[in-house]
Amino acid sequence: MSQVYLTDEQRAAFERDGFLVVPNALPPDQVERFAAIADRLYDEGIARNGLSAVHHWHLRNCLVADDAFIDLLDWPATFPLVLDLMNWNIHLVTSHLIMRAPTPPDTPDDWKATGWHRDGGTSPQEMQEPHPRLFIKIAYWLSDLSEPGRGAIRFVPGSHRLVGRPAQAPGAPDPYGAVELTARAGDAVLFEQRLWHAVGPNRSQMVRKSLFFGYGYRWLRPMDYVTMPGELLARVNPVRRQLLGDAATQLGYYLPTDADVPLRAWQQERAARKTEA
Repeated sequence: MSQVYLTDEQRAAFERDGFLVVPNALPPDQVERFAAIADRLYDEGIARNGLSAVHHWHLRNCLVADDAFIDLLDWPATFPLVLDLMNWNIHLVTSHLIMRAPTPPDTPDDWKATGWHRDGGTSPQEMQEPHPRLFIKIAYWLSDLSEPGRGAIRFVPGSHRLVGRPAQAPGAPDPYGAVELTARAGDAVLFEQRLWHAVGPNRSQMVRKSLFFGYGYRWLRPMDYVTMPGELLARVNPVRRQLLGDAATQLGYYLPTDADVPLRAWQQERAARKTEA
């Protein structure tokens, strides 16, 4: 699979909407591969802990649960777009497997009405507004969400530029202008942490399967790990070591040397190839 470059149209769409859809980011064989792993982890997880009240199960820092997920760290159809939207001084802040079984029939349609949020834990409440862009997530869909009501993600396009919450009518499940993002298995979507989003009920008979990989600036602490296992860092290439949160020097997260950020040289080589093309 060849590397991609962010187009001017894609950049404009992302800046306007706060998200960008990448159709067919995963070919069918990779969808099948990752879905099989997701199913295995899901079966093991619910055997241990069961499902939530709304039949939701998730695994944070899922990257360490199966080596196959390492391939998604720098997936050529999606990761270069994050690189172009941010810069080379980034690392993984979260890897998150989310499975949503059919919602119980007695669950009201407005069950997620209060769940609209920006990502980043307490940071949205602690930062002055307007907020800066800190990280971008890539969501990979491993099941067919081409029809409404299958537990797909919902966005308020443009809400990454808002100060405060988007307007919402009293009692309404969604803010004004909200959209449910339909997609096919293998599609991906990039969205930034300032974008207001939520998830609706899964009224289908299928399990919604998805993987989320989030990338933030290296001076931003990861969300779901402290350090990656040393044996994992020892067997990946330098760029992946950077993306897995490694640093070569004590001040490397704030004043990075070339040894701290091999992704810088990789990005420069990539830019040179684009210029030559």
